[in-house]
Amino acid sequence: MWATLGDLRQTMGSRPFWITAVRLAVLVSLGLTVLLLAFTILLVLLPVALVGGLALHLYLRRKLRQANRRPHPNRVIDGEYSVLGCR
Repeated sequence: MWATLGDLRQTMGSRPFWITAVRLAVLVSLGLTVLLLAFTILLVLLPVALVGGLALHLYLRRKLRQANRRPHPNRVIDGEYSVLGCR
């Protein structure tokens, strides 16, 4: 009914405890590294991208306004109308 020490070794594996502890420590440190990298990207890269996008939007808007103000010598609106038939 009660588990003996031999049964626990078979259940947990024959590896010593420190190997499992080292693997767990490596896994935790990798997880923390990934979280730190994700938060760094979130806090640094996202604001830079937002500011860059806003700057590009304002720059293009200003350039389009300047282009629309200047008269172009080749810009001519021409149209021909013809009435085909009327009854």
